[in-house]
Amino acid sequence: MFKNLSFYTFLMLLVPLAVCATGWQWAGDEHLIHALDYPLYLLTETGSVPYALITCVLLMLWLMWLTRKHISWFLVGAICAISVVGTQGIKTVAKSAFAEPRPYVVQMMGEQSEQFYELTRDQRALIVEERSKDSEHRYAVEHRLHETGYSFPSGHTIFSVSWVLVFVGLLSGIKGQAVTFAKIFAVSWSIMMLISRLRLGMHYPIDLFVSTLLAWAFHLVLFIWIVPYLKTWKLFKRFELQKRG
Repeated sequence: MFKNLSFYTFLMLLVPLAVCATGWQWAGDEHLIHALDYPLYLLTETGSVPYALITCVLLMLWLMWLTRKHISWFLVGAICAISVVGTQGIKTVAKSAFAEPRPYVVQMMGEQSEQFYELTRDQRALIVEERSKDSEHRYAVEHRLHETGYSFPSGHTIFSVSWVLVFVGLLSGIKGQAVTFAKIFAVSWSIMMLISRLRLGMHYPIDLFVSTLLAWAFHLVLFIWIVPYLKTWKLFKRFELQKRG
């Protein structure tokens, strides 16, 4: 399990590592390419409230179907819930602790970035709207109106990488074309999610790097210690017996 989770985590880390190696930096909306960045915006919305809830339900149901002959659906649901709630809780606490401004906020506000975050979210949104009224990329502006919080760590990155690791952990030992496709889909979706956060000026590469490692550490604990413990619970054993029966 450790090797599998670490391998897929390394695949996710290739995104921020490649960005750092090439020296690419977000340089404002004038560098956005509609044919590329609008699809990335649509994809990044799958990890944004409220659409992330739909994403969670669909991915959880998919996992329940893929593991239906091996793991009780009740345990699969519990693991998915622990993953999402746990990692997003860590993200929320970390954002408040580090209080790092987003790239687009730094470009927009400059030395007044700290004052920007002293305002309420509604007030921040008004400033984003006012200072971006001439932007040709309205989808990016609309996204930022709802994303005026801190940058570090990346909640979207933790969200997507966590789902990759949940797929890897739950599908470990299960073979078949459907399983292979599911893993490829999860990895591809997550990689594009990470790229979208950079392209839209929402995060720095270090945000993605550390967020990926946080997701990895959390899921090591989840699958190596917590899941085996949960399997000993009578509640989950009962569902397992019913499934086999």
